[in-house]
Amino acid sequence: MNPGMRFSQTLLAAIERSREDLCKMRVTHCDRMGSVFSVEELEELSGSFGCSFRVRLRQGTYDCGEFQSLHYPCRHALASCAAATIELGQFVDPVYSTNPMETSDLAVHRAR
Repeated sequence: MNPGMRFSQTLLAAIERSREDLCKMRVTHCDRMGSVFSVEELEELSGSFGCSFRVRLRQGTYDCGEFQSLHYPCRHALASCAAATIELGQFVDPVYSTNPMETSDLAVHRAR
């Protein structure tokens, strides 16, 4: 991750756990310019074997919804970043930053 950014220990531990699964996945499509990737699970990871998932890094979306609900890269997004040598820290929401300057501009939104 970006050495200039400081993230919470909880986030770093979650990302490290996800990294352990990278050897169980294969990026089958890599559109670096469009930041769109297809990632295939080679072993059972999410309840089914051989599933393929689409990751859209710029939009912060992923087929199962994990990326957009957690606001940091899931294991499939990590695999995409690794395949295209893209720095993943840019896809982490500032709420996970331990730097007060990063979180001071956050707005709080109420669910309607």
